[in-house]
Parts: sequence; structure tokens; C-alpha cells
Amino acid sequence: MRWILSVLAGVLAVGFVSLAAVGGGLYWQRVETRSEQAARDELGPLAQQQIPTVFTYDYKTVERSLTDAYRLLTPDYRREFENRANADIIPQARARELVSQANVVGVGVMDAQRDSGAVMVYINRTVSEKTNRDQPIYDGARLRVEYKRIDGKWLINYITPI
Repeated sequence: MRWILSVLAGVLAVGFVSLAAVGGGLYWQRVETRSEQAARDELGPLAQQQIPTVFTYDYKTVERSLTDAYRLLTPDYRREFENRANADIIPQARARELVSQANVVGVGVMDAQRDSGAVMVYINRTVSEKTNRDQPIYDGARLRVEYKRIDGKWLINYITPI
């Protein structure tokens, strides 16, 4: 009789632990799903607002414009972007008197997790320089903008032309 009670207690303990594990798994899945949906809801409008800041500048104020863009980037990507800006973007903008104006014409969230995501951004850009002020160059581009959440704030982790 005593061993039957032991077996029964063991079976009940295993059943309780199994139910707790299933309940915990379902709860965590719900947390993840809600986090993914929240990321989807945030990232599209955020990219629409931030991408023009990264690609719009005037040769007269290019450093200030890019400084505003740097605060939108993760630390690793910021270093890479800043190096490229100092080596290419700023010198060319000054030498050719470039004015770049970017407008986002569409966004779509490609992937979203709790702390990362990717957005497809369609931009139209107008670039004029001192030699063609009357005939600016228009171009469109598709960009994959990867985001990472750091300390509760979404930052651009990488931008890849597609």
C-alpha cells in the first residue's frame, strides 16, 4: 500500500511539473509573439522617420547632418559609418558642393523579433552639385535596414542596398 502511494505521488509530481512546463512555454510564446508584433508596429514608422536623416545633407552643414544621423546607429555601425563619412561622404560633399535630399516612399517590415528586426525601405533621392544645379540627379533605391534594440531603444544596426 505504501509503495502505491509513493508511485501515485511521483506520477502527480511529474504531471504537475509537466503542466507547469507546458504553461510556461505557452506563456513565453505569447510574450515573444506580442514582442514581435510590437517590433513590427514600431519599426516601419521609425525607418520612415530615420532614413531621410541618414541620407539627407547639404555640403555647407554635412558634419552637423551626419552627427544627427550617428545618434541613430548602434555603436559598431556608427564607427563604420563615421569612418566612411570622414573618408568619402564629407570630402566629396564639400569638393562637389553636393546637396542630397532623401524621401522615403515606402516601408515594409521584413523580419521582427523581440530585440531585432529588418525593414525594406524604398527611397527617392535627389542629388545636385555645383556643376548641375539646374539638372539634379534623381535616383531610387531599395534598402534593407537592420535594427537592434539596445537599452530599450531601436538603433540602426546596418543598411544594405538591395
